[in-house]
Amino acid sequence: MRKAGRGKSVGTAWTWAAVAPECWLTLAAQVGNRNLYAARRLLRSVRRCLAKDTWPIFTSDALRHYAHVLLEAFGVWQRPTPTGKRGRPKNPVRIPHPLLGYAQVEKRRKRGRVVAVNRSIVFGSDKDILARAQRLRRANGRKGKINTAYVERHNLTLREENGRLSRKTLAFSKTRRDLQRQLDFWRACANFVRPHRSLRAPAPAGSGPKRWLPRTPAMAAGINHLWTLEDLLKFKHWICQPY
Repeated sequence: MRKAGRGKSVGTAWTWAAVAPECWLTLAAQVGNRNLYAARRLLRSVRRCLAKDTWPIFTSDALRHYAHVLLEAFGVWQRPTPTGKRGRPKNPVRIPHPLLGYAQVEKRRKRGRVVAVNRSIVFGSDKDILARAQRLRRANGRKGKINTAYVERHNLTLREENGRLSRKTLAFSKTRRDLQRQLDFWRACANFVRPHRSLRAPAPAGSGPKRWLPRTPAMAAGINHLWTLEDLLKFKHWICQPY
């Protein structure tokens, strides 16, 4: 998450994002404060993007709201075993699903540089989460591991290509609605229109002089073909998240 530009009506805002590292697909991106409400909105958007009975490994920074919201969205209710004693029975409690995996990455900085990286597993067993992370292939073909590098790279690309996030300039957004609209359009272009270099596939033999075939994150996820900007603008419901 990164701060947006400061304006009279928008104040200080944060951009929240969720990225699938296997295919660089941006599942959700929104504008909000750094609080529980914004975390809940983000995770609900991610849950709508997931197929049924899909249990990915979630990784994030050490913000405490993520664990609370993941338990709300992916937890199961458990009724305490009756003790046989007199009195009102205990209320059901929400516990993590056995397949829910969540790890936090906390980076400690000194004078702007990372001096230590602490990884902690919140939901799931250490052995199971590490094994699932290694089986998960990243976009460059390497084995997966617990980190937040992909969403950090996403934030860097977003800031470099989005003038509305530039500080001390006249390009910053004056309202959160305008910033959210621009963020939705940028996310749609990044997912469907713009090919990603690390996702390119070798061209089949006899297909011509081209050695590589361009692929977008949506194509790597098996969602659709390569779109043009005209296809995106003519598509009626390209905005997946209301603002």
